[in-house]
Amino acid sequence: MRLPDGVIVRYRFPWWLRPFLLRGVVGITLGRRIYVEGDDPVRTLRHELVHMQQIARLGLLCFYWRWIREYLGQRFRGASADQAYRRISFEIEAFAAEREETL
Repeated sequence: MRLPDGVIVRYRFPWWLRPFLLRGVVGITLGRRIYVEGDDPVRTLRHELVHMQQIARLGLLCFYWRWIREYLGQRFRGASADQAYRRISFEIEAFAAEREETL
């Protein structure tokens, strides 16, 4: 898998990030850095690269603002944490990319 120029991939979460992550998180994108852990790093990278494209399209602050707003909206409607996460429009797009052979 070819990564876009300037993307930095780390295969372990840094110590300072761990307290903020929910259980079961295997990847996260923060700007141009992608942190990955878990059994299937290629699948996780596909997912996180979609987030990188979304951030490039919308801008960093707009992306995270909309992500948090959609998540909280789902939680207030009674969805569990996992359901709320999986219903976020950005996550739906990223989960679809996990199953693709190329990005």
